[in-house]
Amino acid sequence: LRKIDRQQLSSVQQVDAATLEAELHLAQSQAEPALTALTSIELDDVADEQKRNILELKITAYQLTENWLELALTHIQLTPLLSDIEQEQNQQALWQVLMSLTPQALDLFNPGMPPAIDSGWFSLAYSVKAYQSNPDALIVALEDWQRNYPTHPADPALYKQKIKIGTQLPEQLNDVVILLPETGSYASVAKAIKQGILASHYTDGSRTQLHFLDVSTNNDTGVSNVWQRYQQAIELNANLVIGPLDKTSIQILAEAETLPIPVLAFNRLENEVQKENLFQFGLAPEDDAISAADFAINQGYQRTVVLAPSGDWGNRVSSAFNDQWLNNGGILLNQINYNESESDFSSTITPLLGLEDSKQRYRSLKQILATPLEFEPRRRQDIDFVFLVARPLKARQLMPQLKFHRSGNLPVIATSHAYSGHENNQQDIDLNGLIFNDIPWIFSNTASADSAYMALHENQTDNFNSFIRLYALGSDAYRLISELNSLSRSSSVTFQGATGLLSIDEAGYVHRKILWATFNKGKISLLPPVTDDTLH
Repeated sequence: LRKIDRQQLSSVQQVDAATLEAELHLAQSQAEPALTALTSIELDDVADEQKRNILELKITAYQLTENWLELALTHIQLTPLLSDIEQEQNQQALWQVLMSLTPQALDLFNPGMPPAIDSGWFSLAYSVKAYQSNPDALIVALEDWQRNYPTHPADPALYKQKIKIGTQLPEQLNDVVILLPETGSYASVAKAIKQGILASHYTDGSRTQLHFLDVSTNNDTGVSNVWQRYQQAIELNANLVIGPLDKTSIQILAEAETLPIPVLAFNRLENEVQKENLFQFGLAPEDDAISAADFAINQGYQRTVVLAPSGDWGNRVSSAFNDQWLNNGGILLNQINYNESESDFSSTITPLLGLEDSKQRYRSLKQILATPLEFEPRRRQDIDFVFLVARPLKARQLMPQLKFHRSGNLPVIATSHAYSGHENNQQDIDLNGLIFNDIPWIFSNTASADSAYMALHENQTDNFNSFIRLYALGSDAYRLISELNSLSRSSSVTFQGATGLLSIDEAGYVHRKILWATFNKGKISLLPPVTDDTLH
């Protein structure tokens, strides 16, 4: 493509060449050169179908660069080229992007004046973002918006319904109490979370005072002292409590009659508990599994087989995936559990891929014909992908064995647990082709722009990569302090954090939308963001 003299091409051919160049760059997650190629195209000179393709390529590129402003404007440009159903989906994606911008940015970069469509979207988003903490003012702002944009396709009532009361923290928080164990089985986890909190605290220059209180469980009675620590937070006139970490302590707070101080816990209860002023934020393995099911659905896959380890952890992850997959119309062809103590998985993979059926057909045919036959086993052809539940060592063992057993180009999708977080190109060659999800801080090209990450990285220990997800959890918990008011009032409001794109549902659960990547020649390559992926 580089060797072609584009000056010798017709205008139509030049557009085709630029579009092809952009597609090739985006296939390798190279957003900037893709955008350079696309900006050479004059959209007014191309047919609607090609214009739609170009705008969709731009959307992918702007997602990769996290240029939310241009992403929003491109979604608006795309709208008239879509069917009614597609327009509705595009508007939902547009609204999510607009909710990622600050009120100041929405006002400053509003591209037009009433009653223009593009101006109306920015103005509506500004009203919701600026006044969501004041329901009365929001109603007035939305009424003004309707007068200014009487024919706009957006229905402000839909967005007003998404605004809930939420929490009301003061603009300046003087004291925040953090409840973490100093000893016991969770001590090392708590220490990493604490380091993440402090990294974000010191890099943002906040004057908020942090008070760390030890939460422990009596070895004899099994009773947590979390309620006593919460009372201490009240005595300190704390504005917010972050923690606790263990589910027993969170359950105690969830069962309290009232929680006068909002609580952002570091874990999530299995049974969904909706409690005023209780927010639950964790890195549950089930979240990654649900995200994997959503990703596969978005790719258009319909049939899968699941390979998971025996035991509680494997059951939790595979069950979460299966539930989400089946509830969204996916078909589960087979699930086989493997023993993590083994290293040869032939007896597991053979029935998973239907190779035994192929061998049985060969034996039957050979017996009927009574003559030698050339034979090569074939896997069943109705599988769209394999969902793999595995920790790093087993993932490195299973991927080559899947290929050996003729999985071919069958996609293998896994959760973040398949990757250790340690870059090792030589060992990671075994993971070639594996598609997995993980938090932004795992990927150096996204993490290096984060001041808290860099502060931790500069003072890293030998276990830095082992604890990076916990550092990120602590960092996000601290950063959510300033975002809790807006996030708790609207599930459509998002915050880009170290653990993913965060939102809070009506029950107070924090959901994360995480990134997707694949291994190529032992190196990680980010995949374009999936806009329709459910937030987890």
